[in-house]
Amino acid sequence: MVVTRRPLFYGLCLLFGVLLSGIAGLMHPLLVGDGAAQLGIIARTSHWRAIHWSLLFGLAFMYTGLIGVALRHGETAGSAPGRAGILLAAFGFSVWSLNMLFMVGAGWQLARAFTIADTGLAGTHAVFVYDMLHPMGLAAERLATFMLALVAYMFGWAIRNGVVWPRWLAWSAWAVALLNGAAAIVFDEYSPNLLYYGQALFVMWLAATAVVMLAERRQP
Repeated sequence: MVVTRRPLFYGLCLLFGVLLSGIAGLMHPLLVGDGAAQLGIIARTSHWRAIHWSLLFGLAFMYTGLIGVALRHGETAGSAPGRAGILLAAFGFSVWSLNMLFMVGAGWQLARAFTIADTGLAGTHAVFVYDMLHPMGLAAERLATFMLALVAYMFGWAIRNGVVWPRWLAWSAWAVALLNGAAAIVFDEYSPNLLYYGQALFVMWLAATAVVMLAERRQP
């Protein structure tokens, strides 16, 4: 006899958020060159807004799934680090969204202004505004990567102390925390390594967590 033990909602939210973020991340073009070159890349990417809205909604789903992880450990020895982890995640995910919000709004509008304007004052202004504001978004990405290291560290302790999920999930969380923290400290905000060695690894750990949550839902 199979008994449903845990809500399906949180696991599905986490899995759906991972899929949204992963697919959108793979479709995102690499922004290289100066401000004018990057605005040109943005303007030529037909699904630019859809990509970034997918990333933003993916954050909402992933955070909801992490709430489920914290609740799952609420009555275990991992409750305290679980609560700390979800509070850190609230701040970390908010910072993580800043560059996405800039890109889906101002970045897209500046790219349109740059491409439809004559080679004159309007295009120059668009590049100037982009060059002034985009570094703030990149700085937010670097801080978010470090915050994700703290989130993974706390949830690693929650899983380790709670003893309801496999220990390898806790050890992998600590590995992700170490790599995210190192990437945020070693690489500057202009380096794509923050995405490759930091945020992408965190999303992969969330995917593994979603699988564990959904597998636990039905037990003999």
